[in-house]
Amino acid sequence: MNKTFVIAVERSGESLGLDLLTRCRAAGIEMQWEGVVGSRLQAAGVRNIADGEVLGVMGLVEVLRHYGKLRRLFRQVRDYLQRERPDAVLLIDHPAFNLRVAREAKRLGIRVLYVVGPQIWAWRQGRIRQIRERIDEIFLLFPFERPLYAEAGIPAQLLPHPLLAQTATAPGKEVARQQLALADGPILALLPGSRRSELQRLAAPMAQAALLWQQAHPDWQIVVALAREELRLPWREQAGPLAAGQIQEVCGQSTELLAAADRVLVASGTATLETALLGRPAIVLYAMQPLTFAIAKRLVRVPHIALPNILLQRRVYPELLQSEITPERVVQELEKLPVAEQEQALKPLRGLLQGDDSDSIAAALRRTLLGQE
Repeated sequence: MNKTFVIAVERSGESLGLDLLTRCRAAGIEMQWEGVVGSRLQAAGVRNIADGEVLGVMGLVEVLRHYGKLRRLFRQVRDYLQRERPDAVLLIDHPAFNLRVAREAKRLGIRVLYVVGPQIWAWRQGRIRQIRERIDEIFLLFPFERPLYAEAGIPAQLLPHPLLAQTATAPGKEVARQQLALADGPILALLPGSRRSELQRLAAPMAQAALLWQQAHPDWQIVVALAREELRLPWREQAGPLAAGQIQEVCGQSTELLAAADRVLVASGTATLETALLGRPAIVLYAMQPLTFAIAKRLVRVPHIALPNILLQRRVYPELLQSEITPERVVQELEKLPVAEQEQALKPLRGLLQGDDSDSIAAALRRTLLGQE
């Protein structure tokens, strides 16, 4: 039986991996799956060969601090590829790490399918040469990316964004509140991110802003969505005992909380797109290590940070960065949030993320995973 090695650790990457596993099975593509994966892919039958939690580290300085762990993980992956010689590798996101894995795979004659293209549209455009040399096909999520790869002669398919299906089946506001056992009244939802590093930078100002908002609006409930159970303690430590005592928590139910919410404070990332697809008014917060931010500010060439703003080519969601994230400033932005205008402006998003048809995607999977033309 053909064997594919997959790297997908974080929640968004696992969602894509699960979608591709489902597509493979629907297309009759049977194979053995192994890799560096999170708990959901392990539950779906993928054998995990190493702990990939370090891949969740964000930022240039932060990566340097964890260089030893990243190097050890790469050696584990390299040794696996040399020993097992899988037919293909499926690499999801994490370009700094996965492009090195792709180089090793190509050296060994292993086919490479890359999912979620490196953000060459934002920075490091020179990576396009590495991508052309190291991968056989790329699967993209955003339509504006395809012309860049087409111009470089790299075969590209556009995947329907997995959040389309997830948000399409989200409960209505009242049902969501019942599912989460929330009381009647308006809700401010907090989505501080799925990485510990994000909680370290955003939990305290987000919680303080929420409590300040609640002082001015006592009828509002404040609820935080934590991506997984092990983030409860880091959230409480960073938010502080007062906030932790007054802010309700839900775990692994961000979609339900967004469906129940009236306004949202959300960390920059995939969660901004989920918030937008559900049509929720929001403010996007983005903070990183100061030196990392200073370096990135010189390199990144996009006018927006939040994915909905990038896709819609306008600042629908306000973006607060670094020192702008103070409780007072966040509350000011919440007070003047143009709720009806945001809801209207977000409507075209779903149409932008439909992707290619299932037959085209299945054919690309056969080419790269099975070597069938």
